[in-house]
Amino acid sequence: MKYWEEFASKWGFGDGESVPPDARACREVYVREINKLAAAKGSAVRLLAYDRPGVHNCYLILRVTAELVSDVPSDMLCIGQWEGGWSMADSDWKEVSADEAMEQAIQDAFELELDEYVETEVRVRACA
Repeated sequence: MKYWEEFASKWGFGDGESVPPDARACREVYVREINKLAAAKGSAVRLLAYDRPGVHNCYLILRVTAELVSDVPSDMLCIGQWEGGWSMADSDWKEVSADEAMEQAIQDAFELELDEYVETEVRVRACA
């Protein structure tokens, strides 16, 4: 998971100045697959793709209680609110620490080569 650390801080990706073109897609895969692993391990924590407004890094991954998002479709947790994902604005939430099962799910995910699920095509537009 080549960008895992970048998604953990508002200062990631060079304070938001050097976000690679595949960052959003990688975040979606990381959140989706780690949440599956965490649920299977009985974790009380889930990951959430969060689009941070303002300056700095806008692509974050936050940890919330599984109970908070129990009624939210799992695919809505993987995409940020700018893409129509679940918005925390309508709930009373706070970020929580990872429990042991979530930590194990994250470690397991590192062995799955999740970045291989993302294909990026970069094109250059013709100049006028």
